Amino acid sequence: MNDTNRALNRVFIFVVGLILLGAGAAAAALPFWDWWATRWNEFGRSANATLTDTFAASTVPGTDFSWWLVAAIAVLLLVVIVMIMIIASVGGGGSREIYRRPISKQDGSSDNVLVDTSFAAEALTHSLDKRPDLVGSTVGAFTVKRQPVLHVGVTPRQGASPRLIAEQTGILLDNLAQVVGDAPATCLTIHSGLRAKLGHDQRVR
Repeated sequence: MNDTNRALNRVFIFVVGLILLGAGAAAAALPFWDWWATRWNEFGRSANATLTDTFAASTVPGTDFSWWLVAAIAVLLLVVIVMIMIIASVGGGGSREIYRRPISKQDGSSDNVLVDTSFAAEALTHSLDKRPDLVGSTVGAFTVKRQPVLHVGVTPRQGASPRLIAEQTGILLDNLAQVVGDAPATCLTIHSGLRAKLGHDQRVR
């Protein structure tokens, strides 16, 4: 739960998976396909000779290093910096707080009011777990664009009304806002699936 581009992530994972799958299939075929093993050895020798000549022709004066090696290290460092910038610009993962506001004191100084995530999680799950129309609930907080966002996930029993659950969960969130002094940004997720289908009451007919 952050502002990471999920579609881009999935495309990237798909492409990397295809590349790794192709590399694994090529390596696995070497012991069983003589023509491919011969071509692979020829390609390896040719590539090794080309790289050796290229590095030898581009040696940094007074050293044993090649300019290509220096360029490769620079590119790797650039990739690392870009990745760090991307990670810093998207969601920062879990958050230990859901609310932080400065308050002014009479002497002109200011303090911060901090509400811990565990407080909200305990308060909400204590109320949600008592509901007979829910199989279970989870409460956590994540950082999105440097702001804490409360995430409430509920799994209704089969046949329960999602609209009613959303409305009553909203009432709990309003009560929490009255306690902490403000309404934190909240995302409500209503789950479905096998757990919801198996969570119905068992009765003997």
